[in-house]
Amino acid sequence: MRTAFGRTLVLLSGGALATAGWGAVFPFLFADISNARGLGAGVAAGTFTALALGSIAAAPAAGWLADRANPTVVAVAARIGLALFTLLLAFVATPVSIWLVAAGFGAALALSQPAVQVILLARTPVERRRDIFAWQFIAINLGAAGGAAIGGLLVDLSSQAAMRPVYLVAVVAELLGALMVGVAGRGAHATVLATQGTGETVGYRTIMGLRPVRWLLGVALLITLACYAQYDAGLPAYVLDATSVKPAVLGGAVAINAILVAALTGPVVAYTRRRSGPSLLAMCALLWVGCWIVFGLPLLFSGFDSGFVIIGFALLSLGETMMAPILSPLAAALAPVGAAGRTMAAVTGATTVATAIGPILSSVLLGLHLPVGFIAMQVLFCVASAMTAMRLRGLMARGDTGSTGAKTDYAVDAFGDGASAVGLTFADELLTPAGSSTPSA
Repeated sequence: MRTAFGRTLVLLSGGALATAGWGAVFPFLFADISNARGLGAGVAAGTFTALALGSIAAAPAAGWLADRANPTVVAVAARIGLALFTLLLAFVATPVSIWLVAAGFGAALALSQPAVQVILLARTPVERRRDIFAWQFIAINLGAAGGAAIGGLLVDLSSQAAMRPVYLVAVVAELLGALMVGVAGRGAHATVLATQGTGETVGYRTIMGLRPVRWLLGVALLITLACYAQYDAGLPAYVLDATSVKPAVLGGAVAINAILVAALTGPVVAYTRRRSGPSLLAMCALLWVGCWIVFGLPLLFSGFDSGFVIIGFALLSLGETMMAPILSPLAAALAPVGAAGRTMAAVTGATTVATAIGPILSSVLLGLHLPVGFIAMQVLFCVASAMTAMRLRGLMARGDTGSTGAKTDYAVDAFGDGASAVGLTFADELLTPAGSSTPSA
């Protein structure tokens, strides 16, 4: 427990436990608000939009706190906030109150993520950061798998009161996660201060002046619309309304997805470690084209709805193993010196904008009983994100910053003297082509 490795294990376990908490609720949140509370698809979609807007509003502060504040205090406070807002979400009943609570939840979630990353980096030797971030991704998905399985067993969409046991399970898990973060993060702030760069002189205007960063934000926006923006909203609504799949089967499919992500992350990361980050994002998007086609098959062939949905969620996992471990280190690699935290916060803002837009689009199409249109929209987002990722790949290959006309070797400069504590992970391996060497951080 007293070793850095022991504290890291506690931190990863706490993250998995917190993820299990909200993972038990989120696959069924849309159906809870729309059906159990009888508020309709519009209010349910607005809940996810409010959550995303809360995250967007908190993203600039999250980036600043990630670079400058005590990460343990921030992470613990944010996790306690998540528990509080989850509890409130179980009892509020009017659209406005639900949206306000969802916005608070989104803000707390946005604040917790970079702070936990800083603690991880403070506890991890530079040469092991790739492994630790892969293990974090695995732990989170194992937590999501357990949460989804528990949620699928406990969920009762007959009324709001019948859904409260699921929310209470989530509250307990999030509070325990906060406790574990507090234990694991003691003393991390001193390490963070010792490794800080000159990030306070770099603002968001400077960050947005870099053309590759702008294209990365476009990729993050589109690839999130292609999957994650619908993962907790449009996709469950489509499955429960347009197919014959039951909630328990949906929960099981989500659990299978998370288990596969946990199992495949290590092998996929190892196999693709010499592939460029943008290329992997493009591959992920094209793979998801096939996933959405599989999700659409129940509209053509009846009697196999559950099988198609389970296969679709299983195939999603392969793309997730390519995308999730890449965005943060890619943002750190493209960030100005000392501003990785704020660059990562900008990427988080782009993804949360997508999660705000996605439920609105899906609620319109599904509300109009156009499930085919919903599937077609997701396929288009996948194709657009693949094309944008390849454009980013071209910019990085030329070393084009887009701000002063200077050329930059991103694979080298990302790990120069000024790299900040936040997000500096394994971009050296992801961004370096086969056969080349990358200096150590």
